[in-house]
Amino acid sequence: MANGVAGITMALGLAVALGGCGGSIESRAAAACADAAKERVEGKLLAVDLDVLTKSATAEGKEELRLQAPVTFDTGLQSQYSQTLDCRVRITDGVPQVVGVTFVF
Repeated sequence: MANGVAGITMALGLAVALGGCGGSIESRAAAACADAAKERVEGKLLAVDLDVLTKSATAEGKEELRLQAPVTFDTGLQSQYSQTLDCRVRITDGVPQVVGVTFVF
């Protein structure tokens, strides 16, 4: 019985450790894109659905991803409007680096 508890404890520890790695490369790329977009439009309210952005990830070559999702500017204000965020991310040693952010009307 002690071995069973030790095994479960080790499995839970491993699951927690892996969970702390930050999720899939697609979700980390989406987060990097959202951060880059917010920096680019400094001073404006910007909302992007990270789940949609993550699910849109497609391979563009061997080490690059392209992600697209609707973004809303000035969320909740009378001046609210939407565009499409188009983002390209290079993956180097498992680390996403945004190489391009474009807003498409």
